[in-house]
Formats: sequence, C-alpha cells, structure tokens
Amino acid sequence: MNDTAGTPVVDTDRGGKITWHGPGQLVGYPIIGLAEPLDVVNYVRRLEESLIKVCADLGLEAGRVDGRSGVWLAADAGRPARKVAAIGVRVSRATTLHGFALNCDCDLGAFTAIVPCGITDAGVTSLSAELGRPVTVDDVRSAVAEAVCDALDGVLPVGEHPVARVASAM
Repeated sequence: MNDTAGTPVVDTDRGGKITWHGPGQLVGYPIIGLAEPLDVVNYVRRLEESLIKVCADLGLEAGRVDGRSGVWLAADAGRPARKVAAIGVRVSRATTLHGFALNCDCDLGAFTAIVPCGITDAGVTSLSAELGRPVTVDDVRSAVAEAVCDALDGVLPVGEHPVARVASAM
C-alpha cells in the first residue's frame, strides 16, 4: 500500500479488500436480517441492481464484471472497466453489516494512495466524472434509498447487466 497522505486506515471485518470513504461518496450500510437459508450473493446482487438502476436513471450504462462485486462501467478505448460503486458486506447471525459506496463527486485522487478492492487492472470513477457534470450525494440520496428498498423487497428484479473488463477490438 502507498502512503495514505494522512487518511486514517481502519481495519474492518467485511468482504473485499481496501477501499476509501470520503466526501462526495454516498455510503449506505443496510442492516437487515436475511432469510434462511442465507444467500449472501443474492443480497450483494440486489445492492448492485439498485445502484445500476440509479446509474441508468442518470443516463449512465453500468453493470457487473464477472467475478467482481460492485457496479462497473465497461472498458472503452484507452480505458479499462471502471468501478463507480464498491460493495463490501459481512453477515453475522443472519444480519447484514457494511454495504456500498457510490462515488458521486468525490476526489478520485484519493484512490491513488491505495489499490482499490485489491484490483490492479481496473479503474475507479464517479458519476460526475462519467457524466461530465456535477452529481452530488444530495442529488442521488433519495433515488438510491428507493432503489435499495425496491431491490431488497423484490420489486426491482435482478438482471444480468454484463460489463466487459477490456474494450473489444473493432
């Protein structure tokens, strides 16, 4: 890990590797009881689905990269796949802990001091960077809350939304 430039580092017991939380991120930590038998992957997919919907409603096509959690934008000319939302959860006694971080208008330079989620062959981005206009936490807070509730209630079905890690050759 690189020098964290004065940013506190806190060790946690959730899934995933190192991440960064700071101003300009909408961080949601739903604490809910999961039904038996536990299906943690389904829970993570529902969180992803809610954030994919919010991205789509803003005009941004996002999805999933096979084998990686979070919400991603597809690789394109000169850029690898980019993560716009990280997800890291833990389940204890059938209760979820931790959650997601959606990059709205955060300082992406903060990620240069770490290897986000331990992934070296992908990038990190924000809604503002991708849309070319400011998108604040306040702009998306209520839409994210509604989408998370809809996804967890089963109102918002989980779709595939595949995203390529690398740009395809033309």
